[in-house]
Amino acid sequence: MLGSYEYPDFPMHSKVYGVSPGGHIPGAVLNRYLTDFARHFGILERLQFRTTVSVVEPTPTDGWRLTAETPNGQKVVETSKLILATGLTSTPNMPVYAGAEHFDKPLFHAKDFCTMAPKLKDVKHAVVVGGAKSAFDVAYAMVESGATVDLVIRPNGHGPVWIAPRYVTPLKKRIDTILNVRFMTWFSPCPWGGEDGYSGPRRFLHSTILGRFLVKAFWKVLGSDVLTANQYESHPELMKLQPWHPVFWIGSGLSIQNYDTSFFDMVKQGKVRVHVENIDRLEPGKVVLTSGTTLEADTLICSTGWKKESTIKFRGLKPDGLSLRLSEEEQALVNAQFDKKVLDMFPILAQQPELRFQPPLANPLRNYRFIVPSAYLEKRNLAYAGMISSVSTAICAAAQGMWISAHFDNKLDRVARTREQVIQEVMLHTQWGKWRYPCGYGASLPDFVFEGIPYVDMLLKDLGLKNHRKDSFFAELTSPYTPKDYAGVHDEWVNKHALVK
Repeated sequence: MLGSYEYPDFPMHSKVYGVSPGGHIPGAVLNRYLTDFARHFGILERLQFRTTVSVVEPTPTDGWRLTAETPNGQKVVETSKLILATGLTSTPNMPVYAGAEHFDKPLFHAKDFCTMAPKLKDVKHAVVVGGAKSAFDVAYAMVESGATVDLVIRPNGHGPVWIAPRYVTPLKKRIDTILNVRFMTWFSPCPWGGEDGYSGPRRFLHSTILGRFLVKAFWKVLGSDVLTANQYESHPELMKLQPWHPVFWIGSGLSIQNYDTSFFDMVKQGKVRVHVENIDRLEPGKVVLTSGTTLEADTLICSTGWKKESTIKFRGLKPDGLSLRLSEEEQALVNAQFDKKVLDMFPILAQQPELRFQPPLANPLRNYRFIVPSAYLEKRNLAYAGMISSVSTAICAAAQGMWISAHFDNKLDRVARTREQVIQEVMLHTQWGKWRYPCGYGASLPDFVFEGIPYVDMLLKDLGLKNHRKDSFFAELTSPYTPKDYAGVHDEWVNKHALVK
């Protein structure tokens, strides 16, 4: 919504971009805004479009050699410092179906939906695969264009998305803002939560029986509010879209209903039919489910998410690569040590939900602050930007950008100095995700809901900047943080460190 997805020092003004207060930001408007931002700050002229980096190799001078493919052929670039900002949505997760070669209808990933839209104008029967928000978006768009949709959700996956109305809780607050209310962040067990300066309330909530009772009650109210608002029990087809797991365990997959009309009404009217099944095979113009049910299909659209690994390959690294540089035996021991530490800190996480899928082994990127590969912290020549899944994307992105710049210049006020410190912080933070969000991405990558603001607190403290940015104590606890609260942070850092702009 307007005000929640913008850079702190480049507001998305309603008069300029035509988005009303409380309104959702259309994709085309966001593209225009980002282009304006890039042009304003001199980034656009430095972009090399239609260029794909395929290989990264270290140089003898502690720099990096990049091999890239361009329209004019292969290109090699050398740099002293490298930031990988490819994010988590670069490589589509495209299923392979038996008989796909005979389907003879448009079959593609949801990322290509806008490109393929002109070819779908005459579609009467669409099959959409997936239970995440993107699947709902595609199904909604196809119904709006006159098609009926069969929505296929595999029974051994994460299940239907938690999708909330714009306004939730008895107080009817915007869902995207309450996730950034400081006192509400206390109700999520988080190892860096104390960075907000309120360790006392957090210890009470997560280390005492009464506190954990309150935590469970908080999440029950939050989840019940969404379930009640969506009225899943009002129709048998809607029941198929009720989330399978409590909202406490979901992570950043939590979504918002941003449609002009009700998606759930489309389901009740039979315009969207839900099938909790796997696809067995494809036939010409047909999708056959494992139950034997055959679906007419003028197109098959896969809203099946993204592969979380980058397509960029590192070559020439030491055998232990970008990791903590522990042997397999050492890593297994450290994993067990920090599993225990996480559960000792947050006993509530031991009560894991029953899953319908086999969770991945917890082997996430072991990055310091979820940014710097542990083995390269001292070199200050490599960083990842945006390798987190967060509902506080804009705020986290701005903080990460400043942190990386200061880190590369060796100007962080606080940073781990010993290998032991690095291991302690990295392992606690990354192993926590496995236990916190088993129904999200937690075992594979940083997954934040209420943890985003404390994460920014941590980065700002590393930079030597104040993290309490509200005008009063009451506002600090109850007023949601938005990007505008961080306006001027860059200038604050420059002034504090007496640097010339």
